Amino acid sequence: MSLKNLYLGWPDYVMLVVFLGLSSIIGIWHGCFGNKQTTTKDFLMAGGNMGMLPTAMSLFATLCSASTLLGIPVEIYYYGTMYLYFLLSWIIAAYLTSHIFIPKFRELGFISIYKYIEQRFSLTLRISVTLTFIVSLIMFMSVILYGPCLALSQVTGLDVWLAIISCGVICTFYTSIGGMKAVIWTDVVQSFIMFLGVVLSIVLGFSNAGGIKKVLEIAIAGQRIDFFNISFDPTIRYTIWTALLGGTCYALSCSSILQTQTQRYMCVDSTREAQKAIWINTFLLVLLLLLCGIVGLLIYAKYHDCDPLRAKFVSRSDQFYPLFVMETFSRFPGLTGLFIAAVMSGSLSSISSGVNSIATVIMEDIWKPLMSTRIPSDKLQTIISKYMSVVLGLLTILLAFLMSYLTNILVIVYSVTGTLAAPIFGLFLLGFFFPRVNNRSACIAYFITLVFQLWVLIGANFTLHQQPKRILPISIDGCTSLNLNNITLNTINSKSINNDNNLFLPLYSISFMWYGFNGVLLTVIIGLVCSLFCGK
Repeated sequence: MSLKNLYLGWPDYVMLVVFLGLSSIIGIWHGCFGNKQTTTKDFLMAGGNMGMLPTAMSLFATLCSASTLLGIPVEIYYYGTMYLYFLLSWIIAAYLTSHIFIPKFRELGFISIYKYIEQRFSLTLRISVTLTFIVSLIMFMSVILYGPCLALSQVTGLDVWLAIISCGVICTFYTSIGGMKAVIWTDVVQSFIMFLGVVLSIVLGFSNAGGIKKVLEIAIAGQRIDFFNISFDPTIRYTIWTALLGGTCYALSCSSILQTQTQRYMCVDSTREAQKAIWINTFLLVLLLLLCGIVGLLIYAKYHDCDPLRAKFVSRSDQFYPLFVMETFSRFPGLTGLFIAAVMSGSLSSISSGVNSIATVIMEDIWKPLMSTRIPSDKLQTIISKYMSVVLGLLTILLAFLMSYLTNILVIVYSVTGTLAAPIFGLFLLGFFFPRVNNRSACIAYFITLVFQLWVLIGANFTLHQQPKRILPISIDGCTSLNLNNITLNTINSKSINNDNNLFLPLYSISFMWYGFNGVLLTVIIGLVCSLFCGK
């Protein structure tokens, strides 16, 4: 195996140019023709009359970021198929969201769902929640812009800064001029590209591996096929409980109280259409997660006796999939470019949705409440929203350059989202189901939980104790021309990290899959306890 023989040809670059050009054309069409996005309802809500199917595909594309495409195969490679229980979490979340949250939000009719926090509790808490959402989403967008570009660049030779700037500028361009309609229709195109890239890698992967039976034999021998881990140990990365409890809270937080998703529920013309959209979104999401799991088994079948990371063929685990594709697609000009376009689709779809949603909450939750006596005209609000989209896109590009410390982008995305979204989700549960909880109780619960969640997240990452202890067996026996002394030394050093005698290390060792569940539970419990002492 030699990375020197792997490179991008001109057909691959043609595929990338066509992909980025098509995204720009969609933005130009909706920004310069048609209704030209001249009102806030058009720019932020797609006029409120989008079709159900494109909205569903936009919901899917927003949730399925590049971290999904690159991260899930790695999780299957290292930890086996227990991750796939997470698919059930999305189905449970879809049922609860479609029957509880979508009807409620449609009834309220707010452009930003965080207006409900002010209606139920206070303006101060609304602004605090909005700022938490903004910070977490900007971090998320920076991660999914930088991480995939770096992973692709180090395997394919694609310049990382060129990739970041190209993706960031194109995304900012079509989002700022085309508004929500451009975001939704580019999401539709990007959804097709993501599926096409993954399906082709599976078909060719099975062909190269010798068939489905051969792949399963290798996976079973390597202990990668496992669906029966029912351990209650919270430090184990994936068990049935982490998926059904932690995973469901994560999926519910993403589906029900993130503005990136709820804004789309308001883009269709009825509650029934929104409910259909989330179920189609869930079907597509579960299907793609399953396909990514199959890719993980294919990658293990190919590298089961020569781990690319320990063999130093790659420097990061999220480069496994690009390496696999470069070797699998090398005989077919242009297909590697298609795969890179698929990964970029995952980034662009999530970033464009994030930029549009942040512009929405800044206008609705911060600007309007604080400038209530001087609210600008609808036309001026639209112009301001477009300029904010430009600034947010450029800020994402800038922050992406500061993300060089990243390792596993899937873990980072899950950890940050679970940490910051969980207290917000807990607030909505308190508001919807516990009328006794007042503003003071809600504020105490929210801020205590937020501080606790951040403490655990930062502590786990700075002590490196969140690093998994139960990676399934990996081998380098099939490698050739390796510096085995370096490999042994690296293994010893990585284990010595955990010899720190710290009182809080057991807390930091909890699987990141529990972050969402812990945050929601803590918010609700503190809110209910405080309500007993703070009055009704």
